[in-house]
Amino acid sequence: MKNTCLLAALGAVLSTVPVMAANYDLYITGSTAFRPQVQSACYKMFDGGAPTSQIDSTGANPIPANDANAWSMSGTAANLGITSGSDTLTIHAFFTGSVQGLHAIENNDLLGFVGSATSSTIVSNYATIAFSDVYSKYTIAPLNLANFKEDDVAVQPFVFVKSKAPSGVASIQNVSFQQIITIMQNSGQAPLSFFTGNYNDYSTNVTILHRNLDSGTRVASVLEDKVTGSLKVWYYDSVGKQFTNSTAAGNGDLGPVLYGPGYTSGGNVRKALQYADAQNQSIAYLSLADAQTITTTNWSNILRYNGNLPVANWTPTNTPSGGTGQVGTGLATTNDFSLVCNGQYTFWATEELAYPGTSTQWGKQSGQNLSYTQLGTIIGVLEGVYTGTALPGSLDYEIVLSQSTAPYATAIRLGDMNVGRTAVGGIITP
Repeated sequence: MKNTCLLAALGAVLSTVPVMAANYDLYITGSTAFRPQVQSACYKMFDGGAPTSQIDSTGANPIPANDANAWSMSGTAANLGITSGSDTLTIHAFFTGSVQGLHAIENNDLLGFVGSATSSTIVSNYATIAFSDVYSKYTIAPLNLANFKEDDVAVQPFVFVKSKAPSGVASIQNVSFQQIITIMQNSGQAPLSFFTGNYNDYSTNVTILHRNLDSGTRVASVLEDKVTGSLKVWYYDSVGKQFTNSTAAGNGDLGPVLYGPGYTSGGNVRKALQYADAQNQSIAYLSLADAQTITTTNWSNILRYNGNLPVANWTPTNTPSGGTGQVGTGLATTNDFSLVCNGQYTFWATEELAYPGTSTQWGKQSGQNLSYTQLGTIIGVLEGVYTGTALPGSLDYEIVLSQSTAPYATAIRLGDMNVGRTAVGGIITP
């Protein structure tokens, strides 16, 4: 009797003690090419459709749309079932590259994330999930698929682009499979005449700029063009106004790093192409998101590949067929990806979402405070397929929303594809 009374009294006391809100963290890494869609989807995961706090690694608040490589967002996410009550979810993103992202997931690599949504201080932690522009089996960091999963979430088109040099490469409008394999395997350089057909251009060299082996875009480019052997990596030195193999002569975040020499992000390749020096006769491969802003916001430096562009209703000069204005500034329609969806434009790969695939593996992941059930809920939200009903936090839904909002979609829904391929750079079939 006494014990019963004691327990009853204790229960009454405990019922008056407020329950402390929990804090949960999601750490995202991987693909720089797919970061716009990831950022937009994460933004919508929070109650009310927006985080309470947000900041990027430079201290910018709000986070620059679709452009930051490292950021953090925080708020409640009870409406989607990720948290409950006043529990807080903080999403930390550090887009290092597809291959490094895959390696980080499987090997518990410490990465430098923005530590909170109110301070740009960098802290070390382990990644929760990773995005990759290519299947892991084609990279130098293949996943052990007995313990991890990689799910198809979208199609990522890539493009070849030219620098802002005022002459030389400015006259290139198209590159072919044969030209790309030749320049990649010919010490990374080839005469301008090889691209223009003009004998007078023979004395000018064109240099291709490479990402390092961390890049899914590089993997897709090499496999698309059937390139074999090692690649010679050049950097553009804007101070000396020349191309160099010296990693000390680069501009910003360049190799060598863990994954060999080369530019460590699409943003750094974009920066190199933006130097409008006559000496900067260069081309490179990029995602649509990075290629968009080499000049303004209109993809004007993109080259046709084998005679085609990824978007059917604009040209390199960005005067859309049947109208005036420029993509991203005056075209009030969606980007037409029919050339990709129907197989005419082939430079693309399937975007993957990689994560621990078993509860046993999840128990081995370091530095995580989410439950495996919460992780599953987050994966389900991200991979939700849009069928006409709003899906906050869904990558598929964010692609749909971007189709009608300038600068328009830079990725393609899986459900919109009429063709497929079983291998990166492989044969395309209906």
